Amino acid sequence: MAIKDFLVQTSPNRRRYGVALFVGIISGLLSAFVKWGAEVPLPPRTFSGGRNEFNPPYLFLRDYLGIDPTATVYTFSEHIINPVMITHIIFSLVFAIGYCVVAEVFPKVKLWQGVWAGLVATLFVHGISFPLLGLTPPLTQLPIHEYISEIIGHVFWFWAIELIRRDLRNRITHEPDAEVSLDAPFR
Repeated sequence: MAIKDFLVQTSPNRRRYGVALFVGIISGLLSAFVKWGAEVPLPPRTFSGGRNEFNPPYLFLRDYLGIDPTATVYTFSEHIINPVMITHIIFSLVFAIGYCVVAEVFPKVKLWQGVWAGLVATLFVHGISFPLLGLTPPLTQLPIHEYISEIIGHVFWFWAIELIRRDLRNRITHEPDAEVSLDAPFR
């Protein structure tokens, strides 16, 4: 598959941006829990080997937004929760809404039921952006288990976004995705 295949666009009259926004919100909220769930059996960070690293959302809040995550906590069911969890939901919403809107225009973003987008997000966010922002060490300094955790977590995260996106879009519009001809049989 050539790069030009990823630039093929849908017909403008088949795009449903309002539906994509709505579905992006729903899939963003639900998929945030999928991403968290993936981190339970495969924790992404270690505190051994002298690396006393906080997670990137914690560092983002502290270093870029000036919010002390340890000072702004709330209690739920006798557990102390900090706003790092909220940043995961916000990031999930942003990525899911973006994905759903982009899928209306560039259908190849949905390659492998969203798995391709999850791999690309892992590369650009954890491989490039986080190290450039100083939120994580360079990739060469990370242990292999962090790669494995982030790749698997992002693959399941985007797969969940795509499954929710396609189902809800099709149910709401009663049409197939934007790249599918309306003359084709729809199931």
